[in-house]
Amino acid sequence: MRNYLILFSLALVLVSCKNEKENQDTDDIRMTEQENEGYSNPNQDMPDSPRETSRNTNEEDWERENMESPDDLSDANSEEESTGSVSNSKYVKVDESDVNCECYCVDIISSGQSELCLKENEIYINARFSQSGNTTLVYFSAPSAKNTNDELPWEDFDTNTPIAEITPTADGMDLDWKGFSINGELAVDYAIYGKKTLEGSYKKQ
Repeated sequence: MRNYLILFSLALVLVSCKNEKENQDTDDIRMTEQENEGYSNPNQDMPDSPRETSRNTNEEDWERENMESPDDLSDANSEEESTGSVSNSKYVKVDESDVNCECYCVDIISSGQSELCLKENEIYINARFSQSGNTTLVYFSAPSAKNTNDELPWEDFDTNTPIAEITPTADGMDLDWKGFSINGELAVDYAIYGKKTLEGSYKKQ
């Protein structure tokens, strides 16, 4: 009788182990199928690889470092205005009231000639402007029709040597008076003419 019980118990153990193994195999097959289905589905979200995550992070850092803020754009525009060239406009000397542009005023004309006042109601000349980088050079052409001073040696003054230099500023421009030249040399006796009237800072009218 004992031998029958032992054989019966062994049979139960064998059947139980077989069922457990079959269940384990079924679970493994199911998990494998789910993994294959997940990776074969292009619409399913897959975890980013370390390399992909690093590349995305680098791209975001580059965009953040190279993105210009409104303040940066404003500073860039201000710098461009202050280092650019003066435009074709009328500029009035700072601290002077010359609405009609009679004497303390410079009318920038890129082509043609403009009248400059060196001494009010007396000395007037025609001048031309030439751009040299950020600097505008001013050249003497001839006395204007309004000029009443015939004592200066107008015919001796150079017309190819700058009598003044203009540099742009954020608010307008600065004019540096050089004076008339004769044969390439500064005419010291006549250098003062125009300096008091024209030299200084200007704002656009």
